[in-house]
Amino acid sequence: MAHAGPLAALTPRGRLTLAAALLLGGLGLWWRYPVLAGIGILLLVLVLAELVACHRPPRLDIRREVEPRLVVRGDACRGHLRLSGRPRTGLARLSVADQVDGQLIPIPPVRDDAGRPRAGGSADYDIPTSRRGLVDVGPLQVRLAGLTGMATRSAETGDVLQVRVLPRRIPLTGMAPGHRRAVNAGGDALELGGTDLVGLHEYTLGDDLRRLHWATSARTGTLMVREDADPSEPHVFVLLDDRASSYATAAADFEEAVELTDALCRVALEAGHPLRLRTATGRAEVDIPGGDTAHHAAQAEHLAWLLAEIQPEKESELVDLGSRDLDVFAAVTGRTADLTDLALSAAVALSQHLLIVDPDPDREAEQRAGLVLLRGATSTALASAWTRTVAR
Repeated sequence: MAHAGPLAALTPRGRLTLAAALLLGGLGLWWRYPVLAGIGILLLVLVLAELVACHRPPRLDIRREVEPRLVVRGDACRGHLRLSGRPRTGLARLSVADQVDGQLIPIPPVRDDAGRPRAGGSADYDIPTSRRGLVDVGPLQVRLAGLTGMATRSAETGDVLQVRVLPRRIPLTGMAPGHRRAVNAGGDALELGGTDLVGLHEYTLGDDLRRLHWATSARTGTLMVREDADPSEPHVFVLLDDRASSYATAAADFEEAVELTDALCRVALEAGHPLRLRTATGRAEVDIPGGDTAHHAAQAEHLAWLLAEIQPEKESELVDLGSRDLDVFAAVTGRTADLTDLALSAAVALSQHLLIVDPDPDREAEQRAGLVLLRGATSTALASAWTRTVAR
């Protein structure tokens, strides 16, 4: 891949040197002082030599790979650069950097024993994963710089790749106990055992053939699988407060809230509980029936991807949550949120919990008229409080 790019340009040092060369040369000729004129001419030749060296692009082929493309926040992600061709940079130095979220990440040079870029070499470098979400990687920046830094030339090459950074996984065990209820009976108590049919989906590889719904399969001509739920298991509703005004430090505290939300959803899914996730602004909502099938695994993956991209919003109004599936209700919010509105939303649930990211909590747990409030400075602290206070 040849790098034509823009023309070589003088750096601030080069422009200053050029001005000094012209001044010294002009004064030397005006005063007929050959030493001064010679110094000016020498500096001028040096500037021109670096411009010429940076003007001719190297004949290079640069390939870059990034692995893995799906990573948990803080885990390792590596870029692999392979350089081949005939660099022939002469009086210029070659450097390659990768752009990650708009920031240049220098790549270790691939050089031979003489210090020149080596054909057929490779280099590895770390890609930061400190930010949750979609991280843009690329394009590469190839830069030629003069030996004394008076001239430079840069060009961009390569595709822009995306690395999806998932929330950091924190340890959390157990879910709050649910109440025996009929899924299709509006929350009435249920004394008999068995399961309830909550939906159907098309058969996918890995589904239990014993759960085929033959009547629907015969009618549609497509294999359909039952989605059943145990009426005695917790029906979990997780609310993530995504309003920026709810957090004392929006960026940092909201990250803790997302990590805790991810942990609550992960525990519910691993136990096969019906799960409903919603954000306070109503911008995101996911329903996953209980059970353990390949279909649910795909929904769980979609949920993790959704949490990777959620960002705090400016809206200050809490949307109506309704009363559907409000059995175990867990809202994750920040210290500056209006707890009254959240408490009213949780009031229709049988088991009510508010988890508050508070940088300076005065107490860990308290209970107000059936509502359990947990406070912690970090997602890890809140997860520990949940395990000790709520989880069965």
